[in-house]
Amino acid sequence: MFGDLIAAVGGGHLLPYFSVILAMGLFNVLGSLQNIESAEAAGDPYATTPSLLINGFGSIAAALFGSAFPTTIYIGHPGWKALGARAGYSILNGAFVTAICLTGTLAWIAWAIPIDAGMAIVLWIGMMIVAQAFEATPRLHTPAVVVGLLPGIGAWGALMAKNGLRAAGLGGAAGPFSAALVGEFQKSDTWIHGALAIEQGFLFTAMLLSAAVVGVIERRWYRAAAWCACAAVLSGAGLMHSYQWTFGDTALKLTPAWPFVFGYGIMALLLLTARWTTEDL
Repeated sequence: MFGDLIAAVGGGHLLPYFSVILAMGLFNVLGSLQNIESAEAAGDPYATTPSLLINGFGSIAAALFGSAFPTTIYIGHPGWKALGARAGYSILNGAFVTAICLTGTLAWIAWAIPIDAGMAIVLWIGMMIVAQAFEATPRLHTPAVVVGLLPGIGAWGALMAKNGLRAAGLGGAAGPFSAALVGEFQKSDTWIHGALAIEQGFLFTAMLLSAAVVGVIERRWYRAAAWCACAAVLSGAGLMHSYQWTFGDTALKLTPAWPFVFGYGIMALLLLTARWTTEDL
């Protein structure tokens, strides 16, 4: 087992996928931190360090046994709490998943229960999370919550567009995805390049833009400028907005997204001068 792992790391299999590995690792950490914060906002504080350590050890253990999926702190604490779930829910959840994996009954469950029915609980959890974001945030900061939703909505739009292309037969040998699609979308006044760019690292984008908007609302111009500068750095590192065309998809590319680097940089400069160019209302 460990010999195969060492061979995979040293056999030229790491670097080609490193952009995905790094991005997914960062997303996992940030998502876990957000879920811990969500639980605390719902009245259930958990210690951050041990929570992240157990999360990380779980991912490492799973990887050593061949799993390609990292563990993560479960999303939707407010929704599960509203349904009356307690510690026993997690135990039953793990026991059920283990049982269906070891018995091979997952195929029967998927046959008997339409996937659409399962999406209902996901919709419920999403509603609870969004509602909590507005309830737990000071009213003055609600515009920042709205801004934080936009990158995720844009990423969803990009996903739907690509799924539509694949359903129409593209993304295969007869018609692989390419930059020519951008021009085709523009003919119908759909600026898909922006959606594809915002899809990459949208979690970072949402957090940084929301933080910058909070700084603007509170008229803390230097703080808002610092968040924009962080966005410029991440865009320059290729962790935001930089993408490449693959056979049937777009994927994160660790190369600078220069238009966004310049855009965030200009925003930072404007915010640095805002204290002299704006007036208090």
